[in-house]
Amino acid sequence: MRTTGIDAPGWSPAEIDLLVRAARHAPLYGGGRPWVLEPRDHEVALFELPHRSCHDRLGFGRLLTCGAVLQNVVTALRAAGWLVEVDLPADVDRPDLLAVLTAVGRREPTAEDLLDDRALEEEGAPGPVAVPALVAADHWPGTRVRPVDGTIEPAVSSLPAGSTALLVSTDGDSRRDVLRAGAALQAVRLRARASGLRTSFVRGPLHGTPGHHWALLGVRPVSPPRPEG
Repeated sequence: MRTTGIDAPGWSPAEIDLLVRAARHAPLYGGGRPWVLEPRDHEVALFELPHRSCHDRLGFGRLLTCGAVLQNVVTALRAAGWLVEVDLPADVDRPDLLAVLTAVGRREPTAEDLLDDRALEEEGAPGPVAVPALVAADHWPGTRVRPVDGTIEPAVSSLPAGSTALLVSTDGDSRRDVLRAGAALQAVRLRARASGLRTSFVRGPLHGTPGHHWALLGVRPVSPPRPEG
């Protein structure tokens, strides 16, 4: 893959609009829109906004949402031809600063980059559920996505009939781990949408098996139209 250095002074207005639109396509898992982006030079900072909800008292939904924003912005930048590095700082003085994305060079987007980017706004052509391809979409360190059934995770029964269940887990249970889980969940969700699949979601923490399990993603083919008559 060919890469080059940066040849522009900073984000253009069109690129800033691209980043904001990508972020706004992130699903909301905790109520409200608990994030804000701050573009600067060739960086984008992602901040968490304080938001209390009786349905998300511990803030897991907020972090999963912010993780989805993180993945969406990475997706948009890659499709626009940027090589991106992601830093997840642990700044005790700025706990609201979740991530800093830096464009470090130019690169040619892959076919998967372009398909995932298109899936931000629309589903791809209907296709079968290809679990290995969906699992491979997760590129976030310390995360794991694997298929499970109801004998492993009882929450599978909450998914629509005919769904393949994918469990999103992390090595730890810190705020950064939950953020990464949200990004991993969104990476797989985008790949599913690009493959023309319908998705559904059960928010964790889930306790069917030992470990740190933050979400259950259901994927299923689009139901064929019923014949008339």
